[in-house]
Amino acid sequence: MENRFPMWLRVVDRPNATVFATLSGADSFARALIAGVLPLEAYRLLETARAVSLMYTVIGLCTLMFSLFVPVLIRRVGRRWVYTTGCLLMVAAAALMALAETAAFAGGVQCRALAVVCTNIAINLYILDHIDKKDMIVAEPRRLLAIGVSWSIGPALGIWLHTNFGPLAVFGPSAAAALTTLAYFWALRLGENPAVPPMTRRPQNAFQNVWRFWSQPRLRLAWTIAFSRSTHWTTFFVYPPMAIVASGGDETLVAAMLALAQGMLFLSPLAGRLGQRFGVRRMLMLAYGVAGTFALAAGILPGQPGLGWSPWMTAALFVGAASGSMVLDALGNIPFLRAVHPYERAEMASVYRTYTETSQLLPPAIYALVLTFFPLEAVFVVLGLQHLATAWLATKVPHGL
Repeated sequence: MENRFPMWLRVVDRPNATVFATLSGADSFARALIAGVLPLEAYRLLETARAVSLMYTVIGLCTLMFSLFVPVLIRRVGRRWVYTTGCLLMVAAAALMALAETAAFAGGVQCRALAVVCTNIAINLYILDHIDKKDMIVAEPRRLLAIGVSWSIGPALGIWLHTNFGPLAVFGPSAAAALTTLAYFWALRLGENPAVPPMTRRPQNAFQNVWRFWSQPRLRLAWTIAFSRSTHWTTFFVYPPMAIVASGGDETLVAAMLALAQGMLFLSPLAGRLGQRFGVRRMLMLAYGVAGTFALAAGILPGQPGLGWSPWMTAALFVGAASGSMVLDALGNIPFLRAVHPYERAEMASVYRTYTETSQLLPPAIYALVLTFFPLEAVFVVLGLQHLATAWLATKVPHGL
């Protein structure tokens, strides 16, 4: 007897670029809703930018170690249960942060970081299974467009809800969004692509995976490019909001900056077309150059005498930097997606994904040291120099990519 399913299930069961864009957008909204509130709450609870940096350093270290063992979890329980765990961790994060106590808040930030690891690794594996390499340059910008909708609305909306109605008004909807994402994920009934050959060799442990990854020059290059991109957003969501508030700005200005900067992701399809026209290599070089220049300006100009610097200028410069970061988000994963071998996708995706955790560990640790001797704007100088160095490194991306 033929099995019959409702029409809507048959529609969402098709794993194409639109499905993955919708899933990524829904997942992002749960995180984006509280992203604008996190640095402001952390600054209120911990009182200094250096203390906030140290908290993020510890959280980044724990998250990095966890991410290396995600392939073991995937082999044991399957990627769908890893994705499910990520969504549930996001619910736990919202519940802990709603308590507005220092220890609970730090625990919530840690749960949120672990949730990102689980969901991102799982969804990247599904994408690698079901989207052809030649279609990545179209599929990734489309997915980033959906993510951009969430990130352009979520942070500003979260700040507005938190300011006017209190913590529960933002953390409750974040948890609800995570549960809605989980329900949609299970409705998709995604499976592993049988066309991808299984790995026949003995599975490696986490540290062997790291060695295997770093022995491949193209994967090393892809990781470094992605790390610099992730460092931008790790810095953006923490330090510019603190700089704006510390120099007399208010939460409304922070919300406007976050909304405008994230709204740049609506231009992701344009970045994809430019990548097809001029090549990913050239676009990465240009994007890092733009982002680095704006970040340097935000770090150097406030200290110039007689300039009359204001919080609005800091916000405007980081909106400008977001124009470069938008291109990086749209195209930055393509060097990895085109370089990884099909038979080791889970292992290499797990190691590649550590660029996020490393960007949450290493930069805050460096910033904590810098802030011991210099004012907050010095963080932006460090960020700008890193971006300009990565613009040079992007010249090593293979021609024609």
